[in-house]
Amino acid sequence: MKRYNWLLSAREFLEQRHVVRPLADSQGSLDSWFQSRYGQVLLHRERSMLEHMMPGSGAHRLMYLGASSNRLLTGDFNHLQSFSMGASAALPGSASAIADFDALPLPSETIDTVLLHHALEFSAYPHEVLNEVARVLTPCGHVVIVVMNPLSLFGLSKWVARYFSSRAIWSYHSLRYSRLLDWLRLLNLQPIQAVSGCFGWPLQHPATLDRTGFLETIGQKSKLPWGTFYIVVARKYTARLTPVKPGLWRSISIPVMPVTKKNGAMKKPFDGDQ
Repeated sequence: MKRYNWLLSAREFLEQRHVVRPLADSQGSLDSWFQSRYGQVLLHRERSMLEHMMPGSGAHRLMYLGASSNRLLTGDFNHLQSFSMGASAALPGSASAIADFDALPLPSETIDTVLLHHALEFSAYPHEVLNEVARVLTPCGHVVIVVMNPLSLFGLSKWVARYFSSRAIWSYHSLRYSRLLDWLRLLNLQPIQAVSGCFGWPLQHPATLDRTGFLETIGQKSKLPWGTFYIVVARKYTARLTPVKPGLWRSISIPVMPVTKKNGAMKKPFDGDQ
């Protein structure tokens, strides 16, 4: 009996470690991690890449959805208007409004660009979040997704660290690049650009981070797909009707069934006798 209870406790422990909590409950822990040494290195790499990848020409509205309560990637990226959404009312941070990312209180086709900064993998229902983003995007609008890469040193460390630490940074959905591309195509979002970055060891010690700078140089020059994060830019594709010449539309003549005689009375076919 004791052995059975021990097995149940172990099973519950493993299941809890694999559950991704709602983003509103984990933002406080994520805020503190992004302030760490490695978190700041990660943000620096992401900012430098997004400066060259963000679509800005002809775009008006930019919406920022982030895993942190604060907008970690500042700037409007050449958009006329930009605002951020937060997930937790207890930690509003720098957000302009609070909402569930899988039920955005916005009309359809109103946002030109959506920047998902680690909001996808740390949400409990990432596919629903992406579905909402596709809904609010204007035709030919863009979504820019920044995601933790499961096929990296950081991603592999997650499988061990999640059993020894309760920090939210080790509890997220492992979204492989190929899987994310399948989701985008199902929502008529066409990927147009992708890049990976931050190839150093996922350690907090400053001396260790400084000595691994050569890994970043090698990774960027070789365009390796094993960085701590990857960024995907996708455009919303909307099929439009193709007009044709009016002469191609012709009326269809419907044959008229003749009336028949039955018992001396004129009746139409298919009329039943009383």
